[in-house]
Amino acid sequence: MTRTTLPARARAGRPALAATVVALLVSVLAVMAAAAPAQAASAWPITKAGQPRNNNAMALQYLLTARGYPTTADGVFGSGTTTNLKSFQSAQGISPVDGVAGSGTWPRLVIAVSQGSAEANAVKAAQTQLNKYGANLIVDGVFGAGTRASVVQFQANRGLSQTGTVDLATWQELLGWSQTYDQTLCYSTGGTSISTLIPAQVDNVQRILSATRGAGGNRNAQIIALMTAMQESRFCNIQFGDRDSLGLFQQRSSQGWCSGGVACVNPTYATQGFLGISAYTSNPGLFDISGWESMSKTLAADAVQRSCCPNAYAQWESMATTLADTY
Repeated sequence: MTRTTLPARARAGRPALAATVVALLVSVLAVMAAAAPAQAASAWPITKAGQPRNNNAMALQYLLTARGYPTTADGVFGSGTTTNLKSFQSAQGISPVDGVAGSGTWPRLVIAVSQGSAEANAVKAAQTQLNKYGANLIVDGVFGAGTRASVVQFQANRGLSQTGTVDLATWQELLGWSQTYDQTLCYSTGGTSISTLIPAQVDNVQRILSATRGAGGNRNAQIIALMTAMQESRFCNIQFGDRDSLGLFQQRSSQGWCSGGVACVNPTYATQGFLGISAYTSNPGLFDISGWESMSKTLAADAVQRSCCPNAYAQWESMATTLADTY
C-alpha cells in the first residue's frame, strides 16, 4: 500500500502549528473560565403575606426596621409588615407599591454589613439568614468573629468571593438559595409523623441521636431525647418560643441553660445540656435524674424540662422509638 507523505518542509512546520493552536485554545479557555461565574446566582425570592412563617420574612422585618420602618421580627408576614413594606417601596420610588418583596425591592432593602457593623438590625437579618444554612448563631445584632466565619464559609460554599462582608451578591444567595433547612419554615411546615417529616427535621433527629450516642446514651435515652425535642420544637432548631426559649429543646438562657444563648441553638450542645453533660450549664439533665431509667419516659423528660404538661411528651414515644431504631 502506498502512503502519501507530506514534503519535509510541511512536516517540519506541523509541530509548530499544533503548538500554536494548543496555546491559543488554552488561552481562550482560560479567559472563558475567568469570565464565567462559579455558578449561576440564585434568584431574589418572592416574599409576601400569606406564606408560612419563614426566615426570609424575618430578615425582611429586621431590614425594614433598619431602614426606619419598625417591624416586629417574628417571621410572620402580616398586615403590619405589608403596610411598612409598601411605605418603604413608595419612599424609594419602587413600582408597583404592592407590599411584595421581589427582585425590584430586595436589592434596595438589603444593607451591606461586616465585622464591627453598627447597624444591629441589618446584622440580625444576616444572622437569621446564615442560620437558615446551619450557622447556629444567636441573632443578637453583633457582627463578631463567629458571624464573620459563618459568612466566609457560606461564601465559599456558594462560590462567592470570601470577603466576610454580606454584600449584595451574598444577600442574594442568602435570601434566594435553598429553603430546605430554614428552621423557621421547618416549624411552620414540618410533619408530625414519620412519613411527613421534612429534611430539616430528619437532619435534626440525626444530630440529636448522634450527640446522645456520643454521650453513651442508651436506647431509652435516645427515645426520651427525641420525644422531648418533638414536643418542644417539632425537631426544628428555632430561635423563638416562650419568653427566651431557644432551639430544639427550648432551653432558656435566663434559666442558666446556655450563657449568651449560643449553646441553646447548637444541636449538639443543646442535646448535651438536656442529657446533663454540657459544660454550658449546671442545670441537672437526664443522666442526673435519680432512677430516670425506671421512670415512664414522659416523666423522665419532664424531670429535665419542668414543663406545664408532664404527660405531653408521651404522645411522641412511638414515633421517637421508630426514629431511634431507624437512624
